[in-house]
Amino acid sequence: MMGAHVVDPMNDAPQWTVLAADGATPSNALTATTDTLDTGYGADGTCVRLQGTGVATGHMVRRTLPAVDLTGFTELRLSIKASRAAQPDGPPFFLQLRLGSVSQPLTAATNTWHRLLPISAPNRWETVKLGIDDLPGAIRGAMTAIEFRCLALDSAFLSRIDDLTVVRPEMLADADRALQDRLAGITVAGTPALAKVRSAGQPAPNGTALDITQLDLAHAPIRMRERVEPRDYTTGGGVRLIPPGEPYDVTYTVTPVAATRAAQATLLEQVVHRLAPLDELVVDGDRLPVELVRIGPRERVGGAPGPDPVLFYRVGARAWRAPATGTSAVSEIVIETDRLEVA
Repeated sequence: MMGAHVVDPMNDAPQWTVLAADGATPSNALTATTDTLDTGYGADGTCVRLQGTGVATGHMVRRTLPAVDLTGFTELRLSIKASRAAQPDGPPFFLQLRLGSVSQPLTAATNTWHRLLPISAPNRWETVKLGIDDLPGAIRGAMTAIEFRCLALDSAFLSRIDDLTVVRPEMLADADRALQDRLAGITVAGTPALAKVRSAGQPAPNGTALDITQLDLAHAPIRMRERVEPRDYTTGGGVRLIPPGEPYDVTYTVTPVAATRAAQATLLEQVVHRLAPLDELVVDGDRLPVELVRIGPRERVGGAPGPDPVLFYRVGARAWRAPATGTSAVSEIVIETDRLEVA
């Protein structure tokens, strides 16, 4: 099973039906259009633009799609850029996401699963992560419908949404995929160079290629964070507090494979052009820090010098933690302090 699946690339607005609050008649306060001017995080250069007036409360966009099995996936992620923020302690939420199926349609009174979409700042692309581990089985096994609904609005809004993707975070597989994606498409004299992470037991690639292997995996306590991330907001104040995963550094070797020194140099130049000494890799909306490092021969696996891989890249990753099932309401927390006497 793959660690990610694009449910909707959000590149075709006519697939979405725009409805008024009654769920039956067309809306005259909400529009959905394909936007080719703002690419978001997606690779196809398009997104869906939702624009609503101040009287669009309860209006919605819906689409149906062939049944998608979400079993095994834990999160739904999307990229969003909106004209206004939406936070529990600031400007109110104004968009809600719902999912449905043939046996649990969006119109069913028993279909109560939903998520409010947080937006931390206006006019900036960001990734929203939504837990789906508590999605009812009747929807999880065969999801066929998606809805974005406008909540209480007092002014107009504009929101661009891109790439609805379900994921199952896997630290090493995700780091591998992010590095491969960044180095994909490199060519030498028109010949594509294979860029794929292999295990030490697999044969090295032949022909023009970038030979990528994992050299080391180490816990990175310097990147430890004690804070938790509030996520999965629901109506009535429900929220989850998700702890960050344990931080690890994944170190890779990148060796140019080519018949001539000129071809090797061309490969290396394109690698360093694509990966700055301090950079980020993007995978399913997550951003992984990556840096070019130098590892001496004695520090390499087995302690033997061996062939010089030339480039070493260290990727900062995190081991996924399963969230607690369900959401809970958060009440106001008051902390009182007093002076401490010092003897």
